Amino acid sequence: MKHILSLLCLAALTVGCSSDDDFIYDTDVDAGNIKLLQLRADHYMLVPDGKATLKFYADAYNILELPSYTPTTSGDKVEYIPSVKRDTSLIPPSQLPKGLVKLYDETGKEYPDMELRTDDPTPRTLRFYLKAGELKSNVMEVQIRPLPAEQYEELEIPVVFHILQQPAKAGVPTIEIDSSTVYKHINRMNKVFSGAATTDPNGWNAHIRFVPAIYDNSGLKLDNPGIHVYDVPSSVTFEKDEDFRTYVMEHRGALLYDYRRFLNIWLINNQKGSSTIVSAPTVIDDTTNPIPGINAKALSSDFPTSPTEVGFFVSMSYFVNPMQTDDFFELSSVMGRYLGLLVTQLSTNEKFPNFFDNDTDYCPDTPYYLASLSVFKNTKKTDDDKDYFYFTSYNIMDGYSYKNSVSVDQVRRLRTVLDRCPSRWMYKSRFATTGKD
Repeated sequence: MKHILSLLCLAALTVGCSSDDDFIYDTDVDAGNIKLLQLRADHYMLVPDGKATLKFYADAYNILELPSYTPTTSGDKVEYIPSVKRDTSLIPPSQLPKGLVKLYDETGKEYPDMELRTDDPTPRTLRFYLKAGELKSNVMEVQIRPLPAEQYEELEIPVVFHILQQPAKAGVPTIEIDSSTVYKHINRMNKVFSGAATTDPNGWNAHIRFVPAIYDNSGLKLDNPGIHVYDVPSSVTFEKDEDFRTYVMEHRGALLYDYRRFLNIWLINNQKGSSTIVSAPTVIDDTTNPIPGINAKALSSDFPTSPTEVGFFVSMSYFVNPMQTDDFFELSSVMGRYLGLLVTQLSTNEKFPNFFDNDTDYCPDTPYYLASLSVFKNTKKTDDDKDYFYFTSYNIMDGYSYKNSVSVDQVRRLRTVLDRCPSRWMYKSRFATTGKD
């Protein structure tokens, strides 16, 4: 009897302690489960520099049979006639066993890592497809683009961060900016604009280097290179973006360094306004030969009339905490706008259209897109659009992007701006780093 009770207790404990871990669910699929294969990639173009990498992705679908009930009316009665509806369902990539879906090019060569890179500069079109068992995907064409012919001179842009430090006030949090945060942003920009931060298939080196100014506007050494701390009196209150512009112009002797020698960046405790205040260049060397998308005029004797003509503002809270929003802050994106690059997202606002000649930013290799909360986007303009392609957002001017790259055509554009816009000629001076011209 004692032995029987012991066995019953053991059985009870076993049932009572059971958990999902006691069961093995076989969730993997095989080739027979896949009914549809679709191939997509980071882009449809690749720079043949041996570093740029094009990643491919497999979308595998199975067929689901879902119950459906069609209502029919007979007199006062409603009857539901059962039927079966068939629909496709994307199989989670985690359920695809490694090696089940394979990537091939048109010659039959397999790419086990689902990536393409090449140092063969011959412009050409390659074709790829996926295969799982006997099932094949769509064929995708990839253009190996010509290597850029331009040989850019390395430019050094001297930057100075004016930290407008306000005293503690009730209801206004005090934000401290340390030098390490400033240098972190400078280092990040240098990696992005040199192409060192990514293997984007269309990323390129702008040959631009941002260097902290060593000397101030008077030729005196700064306590910390690139950093000028300015104490704002407690009597000053900033309510809107324009207040910061006005204050800088009123104190331009201290807060507006010579634009021909410095790139001015103002860090502000902007609790009620924008995360950044930035604009494209407003002056150009030849008004008869404009840069598309930039409304610029000739340089006047009273230039600049606004600080944003020769620099930009950044809210301190975003500067110290880039992840405070769902789309993280990236200083390179602000710098891109300052250097004449345009946003890539397609505007749906009829008052502010930005879609001209099938493009948003005058850079053919930067795809447009509608609002997207993912780095994986497509160029659909409507849900019914059949002519579109998928791409991955690496670009600094994309929203919800890795924001670590500028493209070949963007480099051409910003180098044109640096060459032709006098308000962006601070790289021609060595005063900021030597104390003399």
